[in-house]
Amino acid sequence: MKLIKVVVAVVSMALLGGCSTEKASQPDPESMATPTTRVPRHIDKSDRPQVTFDPCLDIPDSALIEAGYDPQSEANADFTPDSYTFLGCGYDTPQRRYVMNVLSGNITFAEEQEKKKLHSTPIEINGRRAILIFDPGVTDACDLTIETSYGILGFTRSVFQGNGQHAPEYEWCAGLEDTARIIEPFIPKGD
Repeated sequence: MKLIKVVVAVVSMALLGGCSTEKASQPDPESMATPTTRVPRHIDKSDRPQVTFDPCLDIPDSALIEAGYDPQSEANADFTPDSYTFLGCGYDTPQRRYVMNVLSGNITFAEEQEKKKLHSTPIEINGRRAILIFDPGVTDACDLTIETSYGILGFTRSVFQGNGQHAPEYEWCAGLEDTARIIEPFIPKGD
């Protein structure tokens, strides 16, 4: 019986030792998950949902590189009036002659569809509703918008020939859907 009490005491001490509030050691930063919830960089004065995906903070460099963009070229592209928010970053690829802005906004997907209805085609990006926006009146550019739980994520890409000539029309949207498919998995899935 005394042996059982000793064993129980040793096991109890071992279990309680695992519940210590002291830090045993510093965790490896590479094994820690990045928190997905943070205070947005901008909060507008509307009753719209707050923008929970920030392209400047939430698109990993590896995804940008996979899509062919230079993470070092990142430039802020925020648009933050009081009635809605667009958090954005721009990237370029001199070797592919593309410049792209990624804008995360809290306008609704329905608002974007209505605004672009004359120049858009419904598509799907990794199971999410999206529209490809091609306006022949806007030379050398193409847009794509994905529906999110808080509003939309938009991609606006321009093509530059570098010789003063316009890019061929077939190149304006070429590869933009692939870029969206690479970045879409980083968007919060919502409720």
